[in-house]
Amino acid sequence: MLTLLHVKSEYSLGQGTPTPSELVRCAADHGYSALALTDVETLAGQIEFHHAARAAGIRAITGLELRDGFGPGELGRTHGRLILLARDLAGYASLCRIVTRRRAGTPCNNLDDCLAESPTGLFYLSDDTSLLSALQRAGVDAADLRRLLPPDERSPVSTFRAVADPDVVMLDRHDRELQRVLVAIRQQRPLADIAPAGAGGRTMPDPRTLRASFADDPAAADESSHLAEACTLDLTAVRAALPRWRGPHGESPEEHMHALARDRLQAGRAAGRWRDPAYDTRLAEELAVVGELGFFGYFAIVCEITDEARRRGIDVAARGSAASSLLAHVLGITPIDPLAHGLHFQRFLHAGRRELPDIDLDLPSNRRDALIEWVLGRFGAERAARVSTMQRLARRSAARELARALGLPLGDDIDDDDRLPAALRSPAHQDLLARLIGKPHHLSVHPGGIVVAEPHLLALAPLERVPSGMIVTQYDMRSLARLGLVKIDLLGNRALSALADARRFAGDENLAPADDPRTLQLVRTVDTLGCFQIESPPVRATLSKLPIDGVDDVMAALAVVRPGPASGGARAAYIRRARGEEPALAQHPRLQSVLRASRGMMIYDEDVTASIAAMTGWSLEQADAARATLVEAEPADLAPLQRRFIAAAGRTGIAGADALAVWDTAVRFAAYSFNKAHAAGYAHLAWQVAAMKAHHPAAFACGVLDHYGGHYPLRTIAADLARHGVRLLAPTVTHANVHTTLAPDGVRVGLGHVKHLTRAAMRQIVHARPFSDLAALLRAVPLGARELRALVLCGACDDLAPLSADAYPIAHEELLAHLERDRDPAALADFVARAPAGPAADLYRRLVRVRNELTVLHMHLSDHPLRILRDEARRAGCITAREVSGRAGRQIRVAGLIAASRRHRDGHGRTMQFVTLEDETGLVEAVVAADVYAALGDPIRNPGPVMLTGRAVVDRGHAHVDVSQVLPFHRRPRPFADLARG
Repeated sequence: MLTLLHVKSEYSLGQGTPTPSELVRCAADHGYSALALTDVETLAGQIEFHHAARAAGIRAITGLELRDGFGPGELGRTHGRLILLARDLAGYASLCRIVTRRRAGTPCNNLDDCLAESPTGLFYLSDDTSLLSALQRAGVDAADLRRLLPPDERSPVSTFRAVADPDVVMLDRHDRELQRVLVAIRQQRPLADIAPAGAGGRTMPDPRTLRASFADDPAAADESSHLAEACTLDLTAVRAALPRWRGPHGESPEEHMHALARDRLQAGRAAGRWRDPAYDTRLAEELAVVGELGFFGYFAIVCEITDEARRRGIDVAARGSAASSLLAHVLGITPIDPLAHGLHFQRFLHAGRRELPDIDLDLPSNRRDALIEWVLGRFGAERAARVSTMQRLARRSAARELARALGLPLGDDIDDDDRLPAALRSPAHQDLLARLIGKPHHLSVHPGGIVVAEPHLLALAPLERVPSGMIVTQYDMRSLARLGLVKIDLLGNRALSALADARRFAGDENLAPADDPRTLQLVRTVDTLGCFQIESPPVRATLSKLPIDGVDDVMAALAVVRPGPASGGARAAYIRRARGEEPALAQHPRLQSVLRASRGMMIYDEDVTASIAAMTGWSLEQADAARATLVEAEPADLAPLQRRFIAAAGRTGIAGADALAVWDTAVRFAAYSFNKAHAAGYAHLAWQVAAMKAHHPAAFACGVLDHYGGHYPLRTIAADLARHGVRLLAPTVTHANVHTTLAPDGVRVGLGHVKHLTRAAMRQIVHARPFSDLAALLRAVPLGARELRALVLCGACDDLAPLSADAYPIAHEELLAHLERDRDPAALADFVARAPAGPAADLYRRLVRVRNELTVLHMHLSDHPLRILRDEARRAGCITAREVSGRAGRQIRVAGLIAASRRHRDGHGRTMQFVTLEDETGLVEAVVAADVYAALGDPIRNPGPVMLTGRAVVDRGHAHVDVSQVLPFHRRPRPFADLARG
């Protein structure tokens, strides 16, 4: 049977168009029994390729194409290229070493780089007979050498056997224009300069066409099948060995983990924790499962990492289902006590699971890299590396690349089709754009992924140096997991960074007991801006309607607020049950006890598992496997499991109709249920951050301002801090550090918030001060024009003569203009600051300062814009955000800045908009219904300020505005009519 031995996928950047899976499907449709993937200088698609081929019943052949001159923006030279095919696992390891030498080292040429790695288990194919001769002279067996023969060419006389070379880069003729665009993007050349592929070539031929194209040399076609039969490598059967690990005294991982778990359990009990005998039983059960699966080495590695993090003073916590493990909790890997929250170990690990568990660790974002470097050093470059991620073209980047290839200008805002250049809106270009989206663009570094291998990484995974200079695996996380390699995510978490800084300033490390009344009050009143996970409008709305008595209620809010429960009515039902507005009855009496904590509803993954177990009598392991099938399988494939479920329920005495009703509910909820362990981890961290805000708002401000990465713009967080009595001080060059710090009279915002100011300039400012005047600053620190302008306009130089706060902004603008003409600091000697007076000048000063603060610092420190404009807002008939809840059912108008906005499709597919409006008194939510949105024509596109008119609605204490009209604030009637003229 004929075989295609020279085929490229989309991982051959700028050349191949199909995914590995698409190649397999096309080959299967054509009737091929084997297929080789030979991407240029990368093995990145091989794992996906092998798994797709196995599912399709096709033999996958791993290969690699080496091209001299291949690199960023360059496709490399095709003549003299070398195609390598792996016969077996040794050949695969040879490919990993060769491509690593070329992509992570300093490449020389095809021949030398290949031979330098002492390869074995390979076939060598080339269109250059001199290269093949050189390989033979170097000791490569002639039986492993083949000369590539293109279609419709007769094989010349040669000592090397010919093999058919169709060189496939596309599936069919419909890919030709896409392939040209990918070449243009890779080479950064105009599309007009890219020649199209030949009229018949480089697409995947069917076997009959392939045979016909080698009619003059049928032996070359037959040779492809001979090579395919000799290639036996199956990467789907490869399972990496767990890394070797020995304890500090040479003990085995099992011995070490048993002893460590026992010691830490006793230490916890001495501190008053884990007293119940249930902890002994659960821990023994978990240790037995981990031992049966042989995963003690993995736990030992993760425990060693978390211990090292704490030794360095770095907060660390496992994310996700690992919180279900008491062993992980006792070892200090997760702070969540699974028994306290009713978490099932089987959701994380059970004896029927053979793949490695996935323990992802959250770390402060600003401390993560240091721990990653320690891990890499601990296991060594031969065994550990960072993991890659393939950066793919999103809609915006795809449009930019296509426009560049076509020579079209493209603005910044391309979210909507009507903002694309007219040429890109043609059907042909819209099709091209749609096909570009999702295509690989370049390899990058996974934010926190690390892989550890045994005995050495290059036996299983190739490496590559990315543009940042870091060396990463060519495989992504999913491919590494399929090989069975130990992968660990050390994930940066801004909330942990903020919490660590806040604790340092507060001097309070143990702040957040579950029954703390101040934290409880803050969460009950949804005063949670700046608090991890519990600050977004949907979560705040849910929390405001629920009775909150502790962390478990926050967990439930995080689960029911997700899109699935919200759209399916589960959130509303849960709120009614929690408030006692409807009975909290489970669907079947058998479920009442297992769903008591979740008000008789399935809101977590664990609820679905427990319900299946309760109805059928299955173990939790069996029930969780069934739940996983509900999530992963197509609905049409669930019939066998449904029959098993109903039959098992029948054997426990449950009627078929009742069992079917519960089955239908489980199927519906499993599609969007939330991992309870994940919710517990999020709620635990949210509670800690909320406690810091409740007890130490100034210290909280220091952390959150420097590390905020949440739902709102920084100006909204700063305004909320000001409402809590935190005085935010401008980042002056005379007092501010690089980071935000506590000051005797408030919180001093750090120089790191000043736009355009480099780290080097910040350090020089801090090192060189004090400054006698502005000229002294300019002499001591070589500031660029943009840096100086930013510092002056945000008020950072107000206490350096000749500037002053009273002279803002006239003097500041004149001084900058003066320095544009003459940058010599001596030129400031005769500069005189002008300070206009009067109500109009004062209003102008306040408004311009706020505008410049927003531009330079992304937050307003001197005042809130709506406080400055409050008289104007009152004159226009606007009430404050705080007053909306007292006007239920009435028509109102409210003015403010847009703190958050999201568009949403309603049940009829129409666009509506949810808006969070902010003024000096707080936030209020607003809803622009679909008919209003359409009538007003997408009325809210910028931060405002805007005036919203509509009806005030209060639902269970939560207020919002149903909007009927939107007006920019500057279009209010008679602006500044009462301003006294000076």
